[in-house]
Amino acid sequence: MTYFIVNPTAGSGKANSAVPVIERIARERGVNYQFIYTNGPGDTERVSGLIDFNAARAVVCVGGDGTVQEYVGLANGRDIGFGVIPAGSGNDLIYSIPGYSAEKEGRFPSYEEKIAFYTEKILVGKTQYVDAISVNGKKLFLNAAGTGMDVQVLKTAAPLKRFLGSAAYFISLIKTAFTYRSTEMTLTVDGKAETGRYMMLAVCNGGFIGGNLNIAPPAVMDDGNITLCVIRHMPRWKTIAMFAQVRKGGHTRLKEVSVVNCKSVKLEFGEARTVHMDGNLEDFKSPVTFEIVEKAVKLIV
Repeated sequence: MTYFIVNPTAGSGKANSAVPVIERIARERGVNYQFIYTNGPGDTERVSGLIDFNAARAVVCVGGDGTVQEYVGLANGRDIGFGVIPAGSGNDLIYSIPGYSAEKEGRFPSYEEKIAFYTEKILVGKTQYVDAISVNGKKLFLNAAGTGMDVQVLKTAAPLKRFLGSAAYFISLIKTAFTYRSTEMTLTVDGKAETGRYMMLAVCNGGFIGGNLNIAPPAVMDDGNITLCVIRHMPRWKTIAMFAQVRKGGHTRLKEVSVVNCKSVKLEFGEARTVHMDGNLEDFKSPVTFEIVEKAVKLIV
């Protein structure tokens, strides 16, 4: 049985329109399938109870990166495939999954053809084990987490996504670059600590955030490493100029930016901070610890 977990609000409701395309192809291929619709954030326990994991061939998220983050834990430690049909606003994870280059190359003349392409991949079922990253030993994410400017970008983009889709992230980024102030934190990477003022810290398994911005160019999902991008305090004019370079990874040449592979990251700070995990926002008290979980998920590629 292949279970499709559908977030009906993803992509401003576009995920719903993906369902008929998925269903048509599944029927044509003679696949046993079931759709499960989410009721909103925090619905994981109910959804999990609707899945027969003994009979499951795969669990597939139909939605955006946030939907994937909420449900990737269902596949962790289980011998089942975990798939993604990108139907959200940003869909950054898809750029890092092996074999998913068609989205990046813009080869889809219509939304229906994009959904059909990814559905066929799911039904073929080729898999590859990839890593995940844990947050305080409890939650998992597949792509990227962070705090700082990227959180403010997400907050500003949220009300715009319904009308602008992925362009909301770019508009929000420009606004945030003019207004965001760096904050002091202590950053510990594989046991080595430093305290400073940071614009942004991106803890990455995949390389892309914010609507296809290549924040961590070296990131690979199956190399057993976290790729950490640290952006330290810089003048405002330089911040604005930097984000013109992020899409192609050119920001990594700046002296205020460093990218390093590691196994663990700990953030310590004063007041509670908002951290995003694949676009899902959550407030944390200090400290927050990220650790690599190797070969956590049997990803359909």
